[in-house]
Amino acid sequence: MQDLVVLDWVEILEKIRSHATSDAGREAIISMKPLRSPQDAYASFEEIGHATEVINQGVRPYMQSLDLYSTWILRLKKNAVLKTLEIKDVRSFCLEALALKEALQQVENDWAQRISQSLMNAGEPVSAIDQILTPGGDIRSDASETLYRLFKEKDRLAREVQQAMDRLVKDHQMENVIQDKYVTTRDGRWVLPVKSGMQHRLPGVIHGSSQTKQTVFIEPEKAIPTNNRLRQIEVEIEDEIERLLTELSRYLSSKSTDIESTRLLMEECDVRFAQAQFTAQVNGHAIEFSTGSLELIEARHPLLQLSGKGVIANTVLLEQQKSILLLSGPNAGGKTVLLKSIGLAAQMARCGLPICASETSKIPFFKEILIGIGDAQSVDEELSTFAAHLKILGKAASVKGREHLILIDEICGSTDPEEGSALARSFIEAFSANDVFGVITSHLGPLKSGWDEKSHVLNGSMEYDPKTGRPTYQFLAGIPGDSLAIQTAKRVGVAQAIVQRALEVLAPATRARLEGLEQIERLKSDIAILQDHLRKETAKAVETKKKYEGLLEQFNKDKDEWLQRTLKKAERKVEEAISQAKVAETFKRHTALQEIKYKLPEIVKAKPITQPGAPENAEQFAKKFPPGSKVYVANLNQDGIVQSTPNNKGEVLILSGSIRLQLHWQDLRPPGKPQNPTSQLVRQSSSFSVSLADEDRTLDLRGKTVEEALSELEVALDKAAQAREDRMKIIHGHGTEALKKAVRTYLSRSIYVKKWKAGSPESGGDGITWVEIGEI
Repeated sequence: MQDLVVLDWVEILEKIRSHATSDAGREAIISMKPLRSPQDAYASFEEIGHATEVINQGVRPYMQSLDLYSTWILRLKKNAVLKTLEIKDVRSFCLEALALKEALQQVENDWAQRISQSLMNAGEPVSAIDQILTPGGDIRSDASETLYRLFKEKDRLAREVQQAMDRLVKDHQMENVIQDKYVTTRDGRWVLPVKSGMQHRLPGVIHGSSQTKQTVFIEPEKAIPTNNRLRQIEVEIEDEIERLLTELSRYLSSKSTDIESTRLLMEECDVRFAQAQFTAQVNGHAIEFSTGSLELIEARHPLLQLSGKGVIANTVLLEQQKSILLLSGPNAGGKTVLLKSIGLAAQMARCGLPICASETSKIPFFKEILIGIGDAQSVDEELSTFAAHLKILGKAASVKGREHLILIDEICGSTDPEEGSALARSFIEAFSANDVFGVITSHLGPLKSGWDEKSHVLNGSMEYDPKTGRPTYQFLAGIPGDSLAIQTAKRVGVAQAIVQRALEVLAPATRARLEGLEQIERLKSDIAILQDHLRKETAKAVETKKKYEGLLEQFNKDKDEWLQRTLKKAERKVEEAISQAKVAETFKRHTALQEIKYKLPEIVKAKPITQPGAPENAEQFAKKFPPGSKVYVANLNQDGIVQSTPNNKGEVLILSGSIRLQLHWQDLRPPGKPQNPTSQLVRQSSSFSVSLADEDRTLDLRGKTVEEALSELEVALDKAAQAREDRMKIIHGHGTEALKKAVRTYLSRSIYVKKWKAGSPESGGDGITWVEIGEI
């Protein structure tokens, strides 16, 4: 994995991970591994494309309920009686399953239909839960006839006893006896506050006294029978609630197999939707796998694409005869970026992710990618930078076959140039003999020439502007590049005498090469002009192709409509002729006329050319993303809010942060971080009351000192208790574990906390603590 870190693969996974809505989905993304075969990768491409089609409808289903799945599923499988908070979590899970099903049913593709049909019928458990619990998680007073009767009787008796005691409070004879003119309760029984020493004036049962001992709480004799019945009713209510929760838990337990399979499907969808969102942001495309060639068309580095800056796309072609690219050019000219772009394309493709290049690209399905980028020294193994580099090169020289890709940055560049060049040439010749694909960067001059036609080595360079001396980041195949050390020294203002002396001490061959540099640069400039012209012509051809495809689609549509009208007219004439035929000739004429019907042209509708699910015109965009919707603005690399419908030019007013800008609707994509659409989707597919409880309060304490963290924790717990929230999620991470221990010690002593527990592997691991808020 360390090799993939230097290839920026972990950063790519983190970007995809940020789009997941559940800890289980995030964990699956971070642990993503290469697939077993090209067929698996093709299947992944297809599923991500189908997930993109769902997102292009304007909704991205959430799976946040999976974070709490482990807190109740084990108890459910053991047939335990669930608490109301756990049943509330089951309800949230079922509602998200319903929302997912509704979102998938809006599109017609194999993946969406497979998932939709395999999801459990979550409406039944939600209905069963809603008969007993309110959406907020409280027991409904009408959950059963018995419970409804008991609650009504309790309310009636409570009113009666309160009214009787209110009369006692207002009785003039009791003015000197009663401490305060109010009625209260002690241990669930209605009592009156009586002055200490006056309790003999009010017959009844004493239920305690105040802290100052100035007040005694007495239950009057007249209220004792009613209070006894109230206590009995409360016990009966608790028994009835326990019975209802037991029945509901047994019913939900019978659904545990369906729930488990639905959980797996929701995790799969969370991963696919996250991959689809990332693919849309980097403008990724599914590609074909080849065996004998690597054709990366208009390749880009995904992280640069995400930055929102103008990214230079490059095309790299390696084939059977030229399978190793030896890349040279100036410092900071883009060699390493191009090498990483190629490596990431190979890694993403073999993991089933659409790559950041044209859909016409073709690359092999690499079984192994060997990477030598950056400083690989190891103190533990007593390896210097160069020794560690040689170890990687030695391993790379041992692999054979086109299913291997070798990526080496600055081959043998950390030692004596003459010896390094000799070693580098030897290694490259070994790679060539082993028939592997490779991309190798180098500043070593001797490597830039001396390769015969039979060699698999293809020279390439990164272009720079000779007038400014700055790189253009354009790749040129077939021509080696110069490191431009002396030219760079001139450009940055090094003294002329030093530059001149450097030219004098150069080897004769090197000096001759530099003197001929001007002619080479003119050749490069001509090639660059031709490449630019070719790109423009290609872009024009693509635009023309789209134009004529649109015209062809419209023509086919008009043709279909005309044929349908003609067919209907012909059928009507045939039917009329059949009905008007004479009886004697009916059978003969009927047979002949039916033959005419069968010979009429069969209409076959062409498949739509546009990407399924994506808006095809401004009207569809306005329908899927009305004002107030979130969209992703690639230019700013962040989400924005739609402020208007498309105007005559197709432009939409967007507000992103404090920036207002006018963009064409085709430049906008589904949002990177959309809002949770569960309530909206469930309301579309059912009549359930879906007023979901607010999301659990989340407190992120990572990066804070213990003192700062505990201060924020105290405030958060106070707010949660005041808002009568059930639960809170605290993210503290691991680190030195000092913060984690301090937080959990504080929670153990807090009056607000009923209990706390560490997160499970599925819900964030030990770097998270879940807190259940108690009643004060």
